[in-house]
Amino acid sequence: MQRNPDRPPCTNCQNEAVINKGVVCEILPRKKHRPRVSRRKDGEPRNGIPSAYQSGAAESTSVEVEEEPLPDDSAHTYIGDNRGPRQSVYDLCHPRVPQEAHTSPNALTAGNISNRRTVFQPHELEYISQQGGFSWLPRNVSDALVRCYFAHVHFFLPVLEPSKFLDAYTTKENQDMNLLLLWSVFLAATNFVEADVLQQAGFSSRKAMKRAMYKRAKCFYDIDHSSDTLTLIQSVLLLSYWYSDAQEHTGASYWIGIAITLAQSIGLHRDPNTQSRNISHSQVEGKRHLTCRLWWTCVIRDRWVSLAKGRPMRIHDEDHDVKLPVMSDILNEFHTVSPEAQRQFLPPDLDKLADIWISLVKISDTLGRILRMHYRLKGPKPGVNDIDSLFHELYACQPPPLSALLDTSDIVRLHDCHIQIFHQAALTVLYRPYVLNAPASFPENSSSAWQKMVQGRARAAASTTNAFLERIIELDAVKKIKPMFITSLIPAMQIHLFDCKAGNALQANLGQNKLQLCMLILDNLRDTYWSAGVMFRLFDRAQKILLSQGNDSGPLASRNLDSPSMATPAPPPAPVGQDHVNTSPTDRVIPQFDHFPSHGAPPISLGGGMLHPNTMPGPDFNAVEQILSPGFYLSDVDTQSLLMNYSAHPADGGFPANYYDIQ
Repeated sequence: MQRNPDRPPCTNCQNEAVINKGVVCEILPRKKHRPRVSRRKDGEPRNGIPSAYQSGAAESTSVEVEEEPLPDDSAHTYIGDNRGPRQSVYDLCHPRVPQEAHTSPNALTAGNISNRRTVFQPHELEYISQQGGFSWLPRNVSDALVRCYFAHVHFFLPVLEPSKFLDAYTTKENQDMNLLLLWSVFLAATNFVEADVLQQAGFSSRKAMKRAMYKRAKCFYDIDHSSDTLTLIQSVLLLSYWYSDAQEHTGASYWIGIAITLAQSIGLHRDPNTQSRNISHSQVEGKRHLTCRLWWTCVIRDRWVSLAKGRPMRIHDEDHDVKLPVMSDILNEFHTVSPEAQRQFLPPDLDKLADIWISLVKISDTLGRILRMHYRLKGPKPGVNDIDSLFHELYACQPPPLSALLDTSDIVRLHDCHIQIFHQAALTVLYRPYVLNAPASFPENSSSAWQKMVQGRARAAASTTNAFLERIIELDAVKKIKPMFITSLIPAMQIHLFDCKAGNALQANLGQNKLQLCMLILDNLRDTYWSAGVMFRLFDRAQKILLSQGNDSGPLASRNLDSPSMATPAPPPAPVGQDHVNTSPTDRVIPQFDHFPSHGAPPISLGGGMLHPNTMPGPDFNAVEQILSPGFYLSDVDTQSLLMNYSAHPADGGFPANYYDIQ
């Protein structure tokens, strides 16, 4: 302490000042110290939580909030087309950068906060921890899941950027990975991992592991603060692999709807190459491959879920102008994957797998037009020319068979069997009204020869489906079947079930044998896919009904109808410039089989006269005619009714009486 005679003394020093002859004290300032530095290394997780996800409660009081431009008043925002009122206003506010309703690459990230840290509040961190969101899987388990994703998911759902994902996964120990996306990848891949991987991960069944992966992904989706829109689209498309029971609304249709809404909100449904704004070519190319894949993945999932659920499609051809993908759209991003990551995680024959996905895009695009033509509520009834035109579209996009080639991997052969069955399913959907609901469904201007021809094509497609099922069994790959496969199997099963009603015992037994092969596949998928168990029970009950009716009316026949003589169908009209060749199911030309007799099942009548497929009431599970309707589908309520009144299979968990109360 130092005395200063020129300054007044403090209260405590007055007495001392008298004693010390008026000399008072001066308080020296405190010494400055360096701020304390945490001993924890940068990026090191605290309590198992990645540094990017640490709570920011302490820092939030000192963060200055900067005012940002309104998202709808930015030159980088997709504001929609001319039907909205903002278009003309935008031109007035931004005359130098007129927007003509096309996608800006900057719109993919502008307004998003992907570059900011994900800061969760303490209660959010607690919720994520309770759901297991920060519980890492053993490294060998996560490696197996990543391999399964690229082998069995990516080339039917190519939503990831392979180089970016694998770089983050292999070099940064998951610290900078988006955990919503990571758990979504693991959910989709769980369908295909081996049984020993499930055990190593600590799960008793595949369905149990899927439920855990879904919960971990969904908790991040529920409280997500930082994922950019593209990452959200990637994640929810992968989450569409989830479905557990009829009471849960967050199934495939729910997540696909979110993906489509998000994609349209940033203009992914518009061709970026046609936009007129001042964007460099490199900016457009930067995300073009990914956005093209994401949009067409939305289209694919929309078409097949519409077929499975009997619901309207969300995407219409006239509302988007994105060009069909090419090989570079899916292969370009693999070029920068490190050699070590390629060896460890990527399957062989990437070019062949990419070509198969492009075929799937084309088939699904045509399937959308088929569904709209047959099942629209308003509009004219399709004519002969409409049907033939769509047949030629399907013929043009038929994939060349690869499964018989010896120089291809088993993964390629399996993918080829899938795409061939998807193609046959689209053909069956095109022609099944003329088998299941004949003769009322025939176009007015159709000839008897045309009617026999289309019925033959429907049965040929259903039989070809069985041929590729046999190949999957030969590959011992039934457990690797994709979720969409079940939807593609149902049209063929409807044809086989209808043929079980034939008045001729030999034909009925043949239809029964074909149906049994499909049932065998579904039975083996019941421990993986909930929908496989539902369809198995449904068709099993239908067969029992036919069998009980057949005891009184003939072999597996509900009616004893006179059958016309066997007739050989006329060959299908060949595309322009090609001659028709009658070949095996593996050849490029669609095979033609001899016709079964036209048993002539009468139009479905349920007290209300003739029914259009779009006006079918809820299904009566004791009426086989409804199951055979071209527009048949199971609503969630009907599915629940079926499960609650039918004995369960052990593979499906038993479905006790209180099943829906304990989930």
